[in-house]
Amino acid sequence: MTLGFSFWFWVLLALLLFWAVGAYNRLVRLRAGVGRAFAALDEQLLRQLVLIQGCLPEDVRDGPSDADAESPDAAHAAWQRLQAAAEQFSVVLAQARAQPTDAPAMSALVLAHEALRTAWAGALAEAVPPDAVPSAERLQQRWMRLLHQVLPLRTAFNEAAQAYNQAIAQFPAVLLARVCGFRAAGTVTRLNEAH
Repeated sequence: MTLGFSFWFWVLLALLLFWAVGAYNRLVRLRAGVGRAFAALDEQLLRQLVLIQGCLPEDVRDGPSDADAESPDAAHAAWQRLQAAAEQFSVVLAQARAQPTDAPAMSALVLAHEALRTAWAGALAEAVPPDAVPSAERLQQRWMRLLHQVLPLRTAFNEAAQAYNQAIAQFPAVLLARVCGFRAAGTVTRLNEAH
């Protein structure tokens, strides 16, 4: 009797161990998928930063001068706001890149991107002269093209994050997820909308 019980105990334990290893590998694979999807999104968001940095006047890129601090005109102030928003977005993007499954990092990324879009719109309206080459309209077209290129990448990232979140919420994988420290991934919204 004890031999039969012992045998079934070890069989059950082996099955449980194999299931745990398989479930763990699945969660790791899904989490890595979130990271890969974010890497593609990150590349596109970096292109937005490159466009903005390329549009900033040299005196703004070089940092504030004493004359700027005394009495900046509206155009220069708009460029400075855009530069500050771009720097903030760059920092937040680096944090999100380091932890693509971190929900607070994704929320911060969305907020920083909204600030960047607002500063971009302000700079185009206040700082780009009507006779500028490229014109504000042309710059806005480039910006819109970049925003629209984000849409499929944002969707792919959100789908990967949702698949990962569903996997760590399913029973019995939820028990393994808690023990191994898997946390729900955040999603990104509104990264492609125009203002």
